[in-house]
Formats: sequence, C-alpha cells, structure tokens
Amino acid sequence: MNSKRLDKVVSVSNLVRLIRRMDEYEIWKRAVFVRDRFTCQQCGARNGRRRVIEADHIVSITLLVRENKVNSIESARVCNALWDVNNGRTLCHSCHEQTESYPLRFIQNR
Repeated sequence: MNSKRLDKVVSVSNLVRLIRRMDEYEIWKRAVFVRDRFTCQQCGARNGRRRVIEADHIVSITLLVRENKVNSIESARVCNALWDVNNGRTLCHSCHEQTESYPLRFIQNR
C-alpha cells in the first residue's frame, strides 16, 4: 500500500475500513479469540461449521478513532486504545448483530 495516500484519509468511515485491514487488527482479533477460547461471551456458542465467531470492539472503532483523534494509518498504529484486548470480546454473529457497536452497514434488511 502507498503510505502517503493512506495518510491523507479524510472520512472516519474510510479510515475505519482501512484499520480493519491492518495487521495490528488481525493480531488484536486473534488475541481476543484466544483469550475467550473461541467462545461467544454472550451465549456460549463455540466456533464451528454452523457458528461463526467475531471479535467485537466493546467501545466501537469509530468512537475510538474520534476520541483519540486518529487521522491516519500511522496514528492508528500507535493508538493503544484501538489494540486494547480488554476492549474486545468474542461473539457469535447473532449476538454481535445485537450490540450497539455492530456496524449498521452490515445489518441486512430484516
């Protein structure tokens, strides 16, 4: 990726999309899954063929970006609040959809 282009991200939503593609995000997600033993912290479902688990930021990434004045990939990389495993939990897709931090753009018409 061209780092100069990434540093000029204007909208929060575009920046959040880029953050979700970062290696640091994958490392954070894996740490949350391991800590929670790949088990939904709401209903107890485990990862498997019929259940997909997801890592959830309890305080949303969007809010963290705004509160911490993250305005580039580089500032995201050094923002400890984004990578705090204590702000994460493992949820199955059904439980994740019911949280306030679930991205609304992912919710399908019900």
